[in-house]
Amino acid sequence: MRTVARVQDVRQGRAWLACESATSACEACSGGRGCALRWLSGSARPTLEVPEQWADGTRLVPGAAVDLEVDDGELLRAALLAYLPPLVGLLGGPALATYLAAAGEAAAVAAAAAGLAAGWAASKAWLRRAPPRYGIRLAELQ
Repeated sequence: MRTVARVQDVRQGRAWLACESATSACEACSGGRGCALRWLSGSARPTLEVPEQWADGTRLVPGAAVDLEVDDGELLRAALLAYLPPLVGLLGGPALATYLAAAGEAAAVAAAAAGLAAGWAASKAWLRRAPPRYGIRLAELQ
């Protein structure tokens, strides 16, 4: 996946990038529909924090356009990390409740909700610790 981002702010050696163009790889973000990766980022318009200076000495300045590129394998890994733990929690909670001999539908629903919440928290923590790797380079002038 490749998209163009603009440098929003630069301070204390860090730069914040915000995507400005819709990507062809995922229509959910540009269409305003639900996306687990956006939910997990914790903001309506997520920004990406990167170092202000790159290894070659190039510095980012506010307003500069950069190309962000994420490998397809990294997108798949991030999607699995976002969706799989909540699904496992949703299905595993009632199975665990049945195994522990909690009777009734209410116990199964409560266990499913608890498993979903635990899976969501695990996804969020996992993606914060190991976010998708990406490549950045200055966008060419057009």
